[in-house]
Amino acid sequence: MPCLLYCVTQPNQTVNVASGVCEGAVQSREMLGVQVYWSEIADPEECLGTAESLKKAALQFHQVLREILAAATPIPFRFPTLLESEEGMEQHLAAEQELYRAALERIGDAVQYEVVGSWAADEQADLATPVSGREYLKRRSQATERIAAIDSKLKSVTTDSVREWRARQERKNHRWFALVPRESRDRFVASLRSAGPSEGVRLRLSGPRPPAEFVTPRDEQG
Repeated sequence: MPCLLYCVTQPNQTVNVASGVCEGAVQSREMLGVQVYWSEIADPEECLGTAESLKKAALQFHQVLREILAAATPIPFRFPTLLESEEGMEQHLAAEQELYRAALERIGDAVQYEVVGSWAADEQADLATPVSGREYLKRRSQATERIAAIDSKLKSVTTDSVREWRARQERKNHRWFALVPRESRDRFVASLRSAGPSEGVRLRLSGPRPPAEFVTPRDEQG
């Protein structure tokens, strides 16, 4: 029967989840040095074949991850990762087993938080209108300075609660990802709240989530 993969965790960290995608039972077993979680999907076309059903399945997928995250640190598979049968699971894992095992060991019992920064000036700007080279360089320099200031502020106020920061620039937003030890979660959130607002920028915090941004070692990121 087709199987939909959820995540891997450290071995012997079985978390009981009542039901998953399309109300399928969430199963788990140790394989190639990791604990694998999946559900059998009797009819993938019915479960995932339309935009509406796919959206519902994605919500169920992330709910399973949240329940596992409450007790263990999962590395999620890309949704939807669907295999023809349980027999093909070991072969699928084999290609990335060293990556998963190394990531789980490196990350340990930590979770991921995300801070999204958006600037009022960027939200009001018409990015579709062409500008001169000088204006472009001016805007780019200003954006770099603003990001560097927020970056420095985030890191300074959370120095005792974050193991590692990573960041990614998007069209109008900048995203920071924090790898936070499970026991430091409350201190991390409290540190951000105590920092106070920054003029002209809106910061939105979300999490905790599975530490997907930290699976690849920093020096191997593309």
